[in-house]
Amino acid sequence: MAVRVKRKNPAAVALGRKGGKKGGPARAAKLTPEQRSESARRAVQARWGKGLSNQGNKARPATAVDSSKKALHLCLKRIKQAESQSELRRLTEELQRIVFHRQYQNAEN
Repeated sequence: MAVRVKRKNPAAVALGRKGGKKGGPARAAKLTPEQRSESARRAVQARWGKGLSNQGNKARPATAVDSSKKALHLCLKRIKQAESQSELRRLTEELQRIVFHRQYQNAEN
């Protein structure tokens, strides 16, 4: 069975890229270092599921991440034993959360 790939309009892609190349750096240049840091912090929290969910503007409670060495080793062990791509992908994401959380904790201390 052939898979159909939806092609993007090259003109639209070029226009979006043009605006994005200008807009981001121009916005960043106007911000103070503290504002840039806060913006980056909010982006990281949203990326790792600590920000607002897509369901209205209800704040989603932050899930506690076990970032102990034991949790890290268990996750690595389960990755080695993974049998499917979806399981491997889920475990890899969990490993990334654990590592990020450890780095975040170390940065705060």
